[in-house]
Amino acid sequence: MDDTKQIYTCLLHVIPNLRHIGSYAKLSAPGYMDLHVDIQNKNGSVLRIALAHNYKSGGDVIPDPDMEVAVDFDNETAQAATYQDTFVYREATDERSREDLNEFLLMWLGNQIEQGHKLVESSSIG
Repeated sequence: MDDTKQIYTCLLHVIPNLRHIGSYAKLSAPGYMDLHVDIQNKNGSVLRIALAHNYKSGGDVIPDPDMEVAVDFDNETAQAATYQDTFVYREATDERSREDLNEFLLMWLGNQIEQGHKLVESSSIG
């Protein structure tokens, strides 16, 4: 199975109702940072979402990490588009950077599954 199929499978394991989220969702697991999901763009069966863990520093909310992910429900694929943390911002601009970001995303989603993140709040499509 290629990475984009694995990422799609893991993403739907973490967020089973992803297709039906209106604009926002929050997932929690005891002892871990919440995972925030923002729907940025919908175009037919393709979504662009942002996934982020956030912490506060000096009153500011800091995403660490924050990734944008393109999800294609028809092809059952998902892949990283961007990554940022406190120190760096990266875009998947070529095959190598896309592979690197997808590798991190797959590991990160695996951590969310292992930690037991569950949906606790979401807006839904009317």
